[in-house]
Amino acid sequence: MLKTAQKTLTGTALRDAGWHALVKSMGLVNATRFILQYESGYGDYTEIKKELFKGKKVADICREIDNKP
Repeated sequence: MLKTAQKTLTGTALRDAGWHALVKSMGLVNATRFILQYESGYGDYTEIKKELFKGKKVADICREIDNKP
């Protein structure tokens, strides 16, 4: 059952309490997977990728990935 908060938490304290509740309830791996479902990111990836990969073939991109340290 959900307990009512005794006081208003700061943003940091609220995130910390929420994270600990998730980990306690679901375990570290599943809590992490859950949080990753809500990462919204930013920008317009469709437009970004057009510029980022302009003129490149898949083989070029794969080579770049393989050459990263």
